[in-house]
Amino acid sequence: MDRRNAVKNLITFVPLGTAFAGLTAMGFRFITPIKRDVMRRIFAANLKELPVNSTRKYKDLQGKDLVIVRTGEREVKAMSTVCTHLGCTVYWESDREEFYCPCHQGRFDKDGNVLAGPPPAPLETYKVDLQDDNVFIHFKDQEG
Repeated sequence: MDRRNAVKNLITFVPLGTAFAGLTAMGFRFITPIKRDVMRRIFAANLKELPVNSTRKYKDLQGKDLVIVRTGEREVKAMSTVCTHLGCTVYWESDREEFYCPCHQGRFDKDGNVLAGPPPAPLETYKVDLQDDNVFIHFKDQEG
């Protein structure tokens, strides 16, 4: 191959190779999108409907089971009802002001921290926001 044909082939195939590499990169990015955190804020209850030291079960639109506990005049907690030991459902005991897991006698305080039993970690908690007398729960999801 002479020099003239080599330069002609180079001028022809370099742009085609660059275009192919760019299309491959765009295709890979389309197939594996970047995951990002998305915050959702959902109305859960009104304080007038939730007396002090009472609970309300709540199911998120994405199927997460949680409980809202009013522990004070303007203090509301939201946490998962799934025990961190084996996934059993925990219940609020208003007389002891703690959560109880009947499967293996796990106990959690009103903040979800482990008090007794085999649970290895605290209950998953959610940020709660009070606006006037309305209770809003914040959820962090991944989108992508």
